[in-house]
Amino acid sequence: MALALLLCAVQGAAAQEGAAGGAADADRLRQAVRADYVLQCAGCHRVDGRGSSPHGIPDFRQSVGAFTHLPTGREYLIRVPGAAHSQLSNAELAAVLNWVLGEFSAAQLPANFQPYTEAEVAAARPNRYDDVVPVRHKLAETLSSMGFTLSDYSYGSDRKP
Repeated sequence: MALALLLCAVQGAAAQEGAAGGAADADRLRQAVRADYVLQCAGCHRVDGRGSSPHGIPDFRQSVGAFTHLPTGREYLIRVPGAAHSQLSNAELAAVLNWVLGEFSAAQLPANFQPYTEAEVAAARPNRYDDVVPVRHKLAETLSSMGFTLSDYSYGSDRKP
Protein backbone atom coordinates (compact mmCIF):
# COMPACT_ATOMS: atom_id res chain seq x y z
CA MET A 1 0.00 0.00 0.00
CA ALA A 2 2.82 2.41 0.93
CA LEU A 3 4.51 1.62 -2.38
CA ALA A 4 1.30 2.37 -4.28
CA LEU A 5 0.94 5.71 -2.48
CA LEU A 6 4.57 6.57 -3.20
CA LEU A 7 4.11 5.66 -6.87
CA CYS A 8 0.99 7.88 -7.09
CA ALA A 9 2.83 10.75 -5.42
CA VAL A 10 5.79 10.43 -7.81
CA GLN A 11 3.48 10.26 -10.83
CA GLY A 12 1.54 13.29 -9.58
CA ALA A 13 4.75 15.27 -9.06
CA ALA A 14 5.98 14.26 -12.52
CA ALA A 15 2.69 15.35 -14.07
CA GLN A 16 2.93 18.72 -12.31
CA GLU A 17 6.54 19.14 -13.49
CA GLY A 18 5.45 18.19 -17.02
CA ALA A 19 2.65 20.76 -16.94
CA ALA A 20 5.00 23.40 -15.56
CA GLY A 21 7.60 22.46 -18.18
CA GLY A 22 4.96 22.65 -20.91
CA ALA A 23 3.90 26.09 -19.72
CA ALA A 24 7.53 27.20 -19.59
CA ASP A 25 8.11 25.84 -23.10
CA ALA A 26 5.01 27.64 -24.38
CA ASP A 27 6.19 30.86 -22.73
CA ARG A 28 9.65 30.51 -24.33
CA LEU A 29 7.99 29.94 -27.71
CA ARG A 30 5.81 33.06 -27.29
CA GLN A 31 8.89 35.08 -26.35
CA ALA A 32 10.77 33.78 -29.40
CA VAL A 33 7.87 34.68 -31.69
CA ARG A 34 7.63 38.14 -30.11
CA ALA A 35 11.38 38.56 -30.67
CA ASP A 36 10.90 37.66 -34.35
CA TYR A 37 8.15 40.31 -34.54
CA VAL A 38 10.38 42.91 -32.89
CA LEU A 39 13.31 42.13 -35.18
CA GLN A 40 11.39 41.77 -38.45
CA CYS A 41 8.24 43.91 -38.10
CA ALA A 42 8.48 46.44 -35.28
CA GLY A 43 10.85 48.70 -37.20
CA CYS A 44 7.82 49.86 -39.19
CA HIS A 45 4.77 48.65 -37.23
CA ARG A 46 6.39 49.52 -33.86
CA VAL A 47 6.62 47.28 -30.84
CA ASP A 48 3.06 48.13 -29.78
CA GLY A 49 1.64 47.56 -33.30
CA ARG A 50 0.53 51.18 -33.79
CA GLY A 51 2.31 51.69 -37.11
CA SER A 52 2.88 55.18 -38.48
CA SER A 53 0.00 56.67 -40.47
CA PRO A 54 2.01 59.63 -41.81
CA HIS A 55 4.44 57.13 -43.33
CA GLY A 56 1.81 54.76 -44.72
CA ILE A 57 2.41 52.04 -42.11
CA PRO A 58 -0.97 50.74 -40.87
CA ASP A 59 -1.85 50.23 -37.23
CA PHE A 60 -2.36 46.56 -36.38
CA ARG A 61 -4.39 47.27 -33.26
CA GLN A 62 -8.08 46.39 -33.49
CA SER A 63 -7.80 46.16 -37.27
CA VAL A 64 -5.53 43.52 -38.80
CA GLY A 65 -7.72 40.60 -37.70
CA ALA A 66 -10.50 41.77 -40.03
CA PHE A 67 -8.48 40.60 -43.04
CA THR A 68 -8.89 36.98 -41.94
CA HIS A 69 -12.62 37.14 -42.70
CA LEU A 70 -11.77 36.88 -46.42
CA PRO A 71 -9.63 34.20 -48.05
CA THR A 72 -7.96 36.94 -50.12
CA GLY A 73 -7.42 38.99 -46.97
CA ARG A 74 -5.90 36.06 -45.16
CA GLU A 75 -3.55 35.50 -48.09
CA TYR A 76 -2.81 39.24 -48.25
CA LEU A 77 -1.27 39.13 -44.78
CA ILE A 78 1.20 36.51 -46.01
CA ARG A 79 1.94 38.24 -49.29
CA VAL A 80 2.44 41.87 -48.17
CA PRO A 81 6.03 42.84 -48.94
CA GLY A 82 7.18 43.13 -45.32
CA ALA A 83 6.02 39.58 -44.60
CA ALA A 84 6.76 37.89 -47.91
CA HIS A 85 10.25 39.40 -48.16
CA SER A 86 11.17 38.94 -44.50
CA GLN A 87 14.03 36.73 -43.40
CA LEU A 88 11.64 34.55 -41.44
CA SER A 89 11.14 30.93 -42.44
CA ASN A 90 7.63 29.90 -43.45
CA ALA A 91 7.06 28.35 -40.01
CA GLU A 92 8.36 31.48 -38.27
CA LEU A 93 6.21 33.75 -40.43
CA ALA A 94 3.11 31.65 -39.64
CA ALA A 95 3.92 31.94 -35.93
CA VAL A 96 4.45 35.71 -36.17
CA LEU A 97 1.19 36.20 -38.08
CA ASN A 98 -0.68 34.19 -35.45
CA TRP A 99 1.01 36.18 -32.66
CA VAL A 100 0.22 39.54 -34.31
CA LEU A 101 -3.44 38.59 -34.74
CA GLY A 102 -3.79 37.36 -31.18
CA GLU A 103 -1.81 40.19 -29.64
CA PHE A 104 -3.22 43.17 -31.53
CA SER A 105 -6.57 42.17 -33.04
CA ALA A 106 -8.07 39.10 -31.38
CA ALA A 107 -11.53 40.70 -31.17
CA GLN A 108 -11.66 41.07 -34.97
CA LEU A 109 -10.94 37.40 -35.70
CA PRO A 110 -13.77 35.20 -36.96
CA ALA A 111 -15.20 32.74 -34.45
CA ASN A 112 -13.90 29.88 -36.59
CA PHE A 113 -10.41 31.35 -37.06
CA GLN A 114 -7.80 28.76 -37.93
CA PRO A 115 -4.18 29.70 -37.17
CA TYR A 116 -1.80 30.09 -40.07
CA THR A 117 0.31 27.04 -40.83
CA GLU A 118 3.74 26.64 -42.32
CA ALA A 119 2.19 24.91 -45.35
CA GLU A 120 -0.28 27.76 -45.93
CA VAL A 121 2.49 30.34 -45.78
CA ALA A 122 4.73 28.26 -48.07
CA ALA A 123 1.96 28.02 -50.67
CA ALA A 124 1.06 31.74 -50.73
CA ARG A 125 4.36 33.47 -50.02
CA PRO A 126 6.06 33.03 -53.42
CA ASN A 127 3.13 34.80 -55.15
CA ARG A 128 4.29 38.29 -54.30
CA TYR A 129 2.32 41.37 -55.29
CA ASP A 130 3.57 43.59 -58.10
CA ASP A 131 1.69 46.47 -56.48
CA VAL A 132 0.20 45.96 -53.03
CA VAL A 133 -1.63 49.31 -52.89
CA PRO A 134 -4.64 48.47 -55.09
CA VAL A 135 -4.95 45.09 -53.39
CA ARG A 136 -5.13 46.77 -49.97
CA HIS A 137 -7.64 49.34 -51.24
CA LYS A 138 -9.90 46.62 -52.71
CA LEU A 139 -9.77 44.57 -49.51
CA ALA A 140 -10.55 47.68 -47.46
CA GLU A 141 -13.55 48.40 -49.66
CA THR A 142 -14.88 44.84 -49.30
CA LEU A 143 -14.27 44.70 -45.54
CA SER A 144 -15.87 48.10 -45.08
CA SER A 145 -19.01 46.82 -46.83
CA MET A 146 -19.00 43.97 -44.29
CA GLY A 147 -18.94 46.47 -41.41
CA PHE A 148 -15.25 46.38 -40.54
CA THR A 149 -13.21 49.49 -39.86
CA LEU A 150 -9.57 49.19 -40.83
CA SER A 151 -6.75 51.39 -39.66
CA ASP A 152 -5.69 54.23 -41.93
CA TYR A 153 -3.50 53.28 -44.84
CA SER A 154 -2.13 56.42 -46.37
CA TYR A 155 0.52 54.71 -48.49
CA GLY A 156 -0.53 55.08 -52.07
CA SER A 157 -3.59 57.12 -51.11
CA ASP A 158 -2.75 59.60 -53.87
CA ARG A 159 -3.48 56.85 -56.39
CA LYS A 160 -6.93 55.72 -57.36
CA PRO A 161 -7.75 52.28 -55.94
